[in-house]
Amino acid sequence: MPVVDAMNRRILQLLVDDGRMTHNEIAAKLKRSPSTVRDRIKRMEDDGIILGYFAVVNNERMGLKVDAILFANLRPGVPSEELRKLKGVEEVKEVLQVTGPRRVVVRLQARDATALEQAISSKVIPLGLEDVELRMVTSSANRLPGS
Repeated sequence: MPVVDAMNRRILQLLVDDGRMTHNEIAAKLKRSPSTVRDRIKRMEDDGIILGYFAVVNNERMGLKVDAILFANLRPGVPSEELRKLKGVEEVKEVLQVTGPRRVVVRLQARDATALEQAISSKVIPLGLEDVELRMVTSSANRLPGS
């Protein structure tokens, strides 16, 4: 198991805050050499600590104005591997298995309530879900400033 020291934690936090930050920018903030930062980042990538880099998308500007969380259970006899098929549904953004009375959590985004309802009834529930509860997201503290 790789050890993540205080310096690597600081590098990781900077990358989480801004994944486009260069080695030189990180090095300047941490008062280290760019080669040290580059080597540490490369090692964390090789060790599987850093899994990748991605863009944060403003879904509302893409026309996805409805954000919802669906809580459900798998129908008896449906294997949990079937949940992977949910990732193939365009409106599905995240699928989690959790503890509690409803063991499946699905994050969905759609252009409007009608599109969301159609996706749930025709694409999501038929993949083996029951006991469905839907909650609309009204705000998110995870949104970046200006998004």
